[in-house]
Amino acid sequence: MINRGWVCVLVGMTALVARSSPAFARHERAHRHVAHRVRPGTVFVPARLAAPPEHPPEGPYASALLIDADGGRVLFAKDPTDPRPPASMVKMMTALLAFEALERGKIHLDDKVLISLAASRTGGSGVLLKPGERLPFEDLLKAMLVASANGASVAIADAIAGSQPVMISRMNDRARELGMSETTYRTVNGLPPRRGKGLPDMTSANDLAILARKLLEHPLVLHYSAQPLVPIRGGTVLIHNTNHLVGHMDGADGLKTGYYRQAGFNLTATASRDGLRLIAVVLGCPTLQSRFLLAQQLMEWGFAHFSKLKVVEAGQSLSFDVKIANGSTDHVRPVAAQSVTYLVRNDAKSDLRVTFQVPAIVSAPIAKDQPLGEIVIRDKQRVLGVISAVSPIDVMGASTLSARTLTP
Repeated sequence: MINRGWVCVLVGMTALVARSSPAFARHERAHRHVAHRVRPGTVFVPARLAAPPEHPPEGPYASALLIDADGGRVLFAKDPTDPRPPASMVKMMTALLAFEALERGKIHLDDKVLISLAASRTGGSGVLLKPGERLPFEDLLKAMLVASANGASVAIADAIAGSQPVMISRMNDRARELGMSETTYRTVNGLPPRRGKGLPDMTSANDLAILARKLLEHPLVLHYSAQPLVPIRGGTVLIHNTNHLVGHMDGADGLKTGYYRQAGFNLTATASRDGLRLIAVVLGCPTLQSRFLLAQQLMEWGFAHFSKLKVVEAGQSLSFDVKIANGSTDHVRPVAAQSVTYLVRNDAKSDLRVTFQVPAIVSAPIAKDQPLGEIVIRDKQRVLGVISAVSPIDVMGASTLSARTLTP
């Protein structure tokens, strides 16, 4: 069935036999070389859009945001600060704390984590965790980020914080440090309150974009989230990525899905093309299909209408010299101290202007990389940036040169 540019592929649920059963044990012994796949119930495979959208999609969604991942520039926004339950996208903060714990050496990817009874009994998406077993920390990260395994989130919280309450407190502290002002975490995995008791996790599209940018500073995130299928348990189990854009939309390589009935279908997606990485957040979509289609349309619109343009290259010479008074040379040609790249609308590239502000003459001595002036980049409305124009060489003063010449 073809519907709104998407191809719908229905995959039947595979019956999962308890690992403890004799039948499963015989099957496992006979097929140790065959990887078992934990399959999703329904997969929507996005088709390539016939043409990039002329305008960002208007919905249906509760809120949406599209930003440049590198600079954080907002390209499109619809109610981006409205608080909403993110569902499993809570796991993005759990993942951030996990990667930061890895950086500090508090835990390592190959450390074996004990699976608690609470982790094994956590509802929702899972990967058949058994109480008392030990799994590599990396397997739990993969299961949480790629398959949205709720029990893996609990096991990760136990491993790096000691308990879920301590982990939740740390998650909220980290959110405040990052400036996520509409965010309150109450779980480590985004599950809804039981039987309507208590309050759900809350965040906003804007806060999720902040979190996504921070999470992308850790290269392993995309290493996991860019794979349609990810192996765990020594390669004997393959888990499917819940982000159906991965492997089907050009450049899509992350990041995290979320859903329960009251929250709607949510997605924080990212893709990269020609040096431009975009992050799209859509919240409160009515169907699984619509969240992928809307995020795809947002990013396709962004790629079609914006580009990264290198305005100045580090070491690039200016088009004129600066005179040197009383120096070992009578002139020097300044160079740009750093490269400057800007995100620009494709129809506004001609609006960029580069001007130089440097003195006509400078007295020696001058050190290499000493600022001699400024390079100013602006468009029609405002100054976009200012960088230093520096000397490419050391220039000795005439008196110093004379003294060296007279030294026997």
